[in-house]
Amino acid sequence: MFHLDRPMYLLGYLANQSRVYLIDKEFNVVGYTLLLSLIEYKTLVMRGDLEHANAILPTIPKEQHNSVAHFLESRGMLEEALEIATDPNYRFDLSVQLGRLEIAKEIAIEARSESKWKQLGELAMSTGKLDMAEECLLEATDLSGLLLLYSSLGDAEGVTKLASMAKEQGKNNVAFLCLFMLGKLEECLQLLVDSNRIPEAALMARSYLPSKVSEIVSIWKKDLQKVNSKAAESLADPAEYPNLFEDWQIALDVEASIAPKRGIYPPAEEYMAYAARSTESLVEAFKSMNVQEEELPSENGDVAPEVIEDGVEESQEDAVEVEADDSTDGGVLVNGNDGEEHWVLTPDQ
Repeated sequence: MFHLDRPMYLLGYLANQSRVYLIDKEFNVVGYTLLLSLIEYKTLVMRGDLEHANAILPTIPKEQHNSVAHFLESRGMLEEALEIATDPNYRFDLSVQLGRLEIAKEIAIEARSESKWKQLGELAMSTGKLDMAEECLLEATDLSGLLLLYSSLGDAEGVTKLASMAKEQGKNNVAFLCLFMLGKLEECLQLLVDSNRIPEAALMARSYLPSKVSEIVSIWKKDLQKVNSKAAESLADPAEYPNLFEDWQIALDVEASIAPKRGIYPPAEEYMAYAARSTESLVEAFKSMNVQEEELPSENGDVAPEVIEDGVEESQEDAVEVEADDSTDGGVLVNGNDGEEHWVLTPDQ
């Protein structure tokens, strides 16, 4: 027998031991297990005679069943391989290949393997079995997968629980995204401060919570003072230098008007209605809204005078009196700050 590592000679086969014995030139005797039932089973499978092959299967020892399963898998017979295999890891792989998620779940419960739960959760999500996907991802503590699942479903309660889980495990990136989607901007800001990401907190406050900018700048200055005092002094506080911050008062007004709506979570099915919204910033929208209100015409067709909070008409500057003619009947032309022109009647002289 020349296909071995050295030339060997056949001595014989003992059926009661299912072993074949060989000898080399140095009279070393070696025995190999050779199951006739296994050879006969594989021969029948390759011939396509599965009925007789299944009849022989009980005569094959249990410890050889995984070998039989690998043989069947190589022949593309995954279902039969799954039924015969005894190794849990191998059975899990076969279950995943066949999409038999319930069997895979049973194996994962017994194995208590995080990697198996994660793999099963991804497969369940891809096949639309979202309840099972959530259960598997929770078992695997796969926070990224849960974030994808909850955000896709628009599940605000799930995102809230995930934010707490992420905080406990120190996964600040996931926690920040959860809090941001929930509109809990104050908690986002605090998370950045707690993570020592103070510059990022300042930039976020400038964009979303202008009322918190002074507070964050104060913290930033104290932190930067330890490294570079000149750089710390160069940080501008909008409370002291509002002129350095464009549209600062408008940004504060926008924050105040938007704050009550941040806790309202529309269902995911309304996404397209919100996706079609203009990409204009809130500050620009707020400014446009103010301009439209100022230019709103009154009932007689004239431009309505601007009214301030106490109900008194706002005074106009740079009033210029012109000569009266037939068309104005003693009127006075008033030029406002916004370039608007109004005619008001004056008493006859």
